[in-house]
Amino acid sequence: MNVEAALLHAKRVLFVFLSLGLLILILGIVCLTITLKETAVHVGGWQAFDQAAPSLAIMLFGLMITITVGFIEPLLSIRLQQTAAEHWRYEQIRGAMESQRQQLEAIRESVSLSDAAKQVAYRHKDREALRHAIREDIDKNDYEAAYWLTSEMERRFGSKQEATQLRDMIENARRKFIETEVRESLVHFDQLLKRYDWASCYREMEQLMRMFSSHPDIQRLPERLQASREAHKRSLLREWKDSVSKDDVDRSVELLKQLDQYLTPGEAEGYKEIARDVFKKKLQQLGVQFALHVNDKNWPDALRIGQQIIDEFPNARIASEVRDRMPIIKEKVQPTQPSLAI
Repeated sequence: MNVEAALLHAKRVLFVFLSLGLLILILGIVCLTITLKETAVHVGGWQAFDQAAPSLAIMLFGLMITITVGFIEPLLSIRLQQTAAEHWRYEQIRGAMESQRQQLEAIRESVSLSDAAKQVAYRHKDREALRHAIREDIDKNDYEAAYWLTSEMERRFGSKQEATQLRDMIENARRKFIETEVRESLVHFDQLLKRYDWASCYREMEQLMRMFSSHPDIQRLPERLQASREAHKRSLLREWKDSVSKDDVDRSVELLKQLDQYLTPGEAEGYKEIARDVFKKKLQQLGVQFALHVNDKNWPDALRIGQQIIDEFPNARIASEVRDRMPIIKEKVQPTQPSLAI
């Protein structure tokens, strides 16, 4: 651009003048210093400054050039930046106009083509677009859409070999995705089994059976769940029988409550007498504790034990007796309110 080149040339000239001004200024300062030293020795007084007038004039001339260039240079820089900005806007407008011209040319060529020619001309682009769409569907795990697009490519372009390769790629991606999902789901299922959270296990199993019904590991989930329940039931039974043999009444009652959800009516009937004896001992134990707390006037513990008897053995005779005494015990538990002194 001519204006920009001229401005750059002017900036170089100003730089030369600035350098020249600085040299003259330095030369004047040096001459002035030397003159003042020599005249001060021989003449002295104001006559020394009169003899130094030429050196002073040189120094002032150099200073004037430097100041003038320093004043003009920022103005020239501003003008140069404005010129560059105008040039950039011009190039942007010209680029946009060129892009529009190319688009209009492409539209004109497209309109002038016949349908058959268009099909031949855009055949490669259409196939590439289908390939790209198939890869996107695979990345999104939308395998049904990828299969449909592969069939469409085979129908439109007769690409049987490529379609076969794409189907193999889709199937491999689908298989890997399923294996990953199944593996992660089985890890979660195993965690539920270890927590004996059977309700969550059943919900998780039903969901996995709907999603991956043909997977062999998923098909074995009902057997695994049943086997885990039976193993846990056997473990509870062994621990319960051991607690009964050790006369650990509290632990026996706790285990009986857990076993209630596992034992069938027939199995429960076989342990009915032992369970009745355990609960009888538990009731006797609570009755003794209740009586001791009452005798010791330990009303909070007496209230707690009495409430436990009523809750766990509501139909027992001792529960009826405890229920009659509970109002008196509750009154004794209530803290006495101190009277306010007037």
